[in-house]
Amino acid sequence: MTWADEMATADGRWRVRVGGVGAVRWYRLEGDGVRRDLPSLAALATAADEHGVDIGELREVEAAAP
Repeated sequence: MTWADEMATADGRWRVRVGGVGAVRWYRLEGDGVRRDLPSLAALATAADEHGVDIGELREVEAAAP
């Protein structure tokens, strides 16, 4: 699977990867032993809140060079 975008907290403990096809998007929340695939931004916000992650603090991660 190819992820279109990736965001992380400043300390790098939590990451969100964004994937999709056409207009359909999905999200993966990863960190502290957690890996959750989520079907919507609303579900991501709820899951992040459950784990104490403020999605407002996520910043885009630069893509690694091939």
